[in-house]
Amino acid sequence: MGFDSYLSLVHSLGLGDSGGGELGAYDLLMTRRWMLLAPRSRDAFAGIPVNALGFAGSLLVRDPEQLATLEWLGPMEILQSVAEPAPAA
Repeated sequence: MGFDSYLSLVHSLGLGDSGGGELGAYDLLMTRRWMLLAPRSRDAFAGIPVNALGFAGSLLVRDPEQLATLEWLGPMEILQSVAEPAPAA
């Protein structure tokens, strides 16, 4: 996994132009063997902030109200609400 793999993901998801301009919003998770780039349309849903940790399985809440919202909506609903739809194949 290297910079070329990262650039390939950015290009395949349509996050940036070839001119090196600013990229769209995304979260990045990576290990030595794989990389996940999750394009985002926003950084929170229903008051619950989402960052790369959310896509790794850890949604962090600030208070009992946010916890109740998370339990009611479920983690997948929150992640789907902040993520951009997959590009057409």
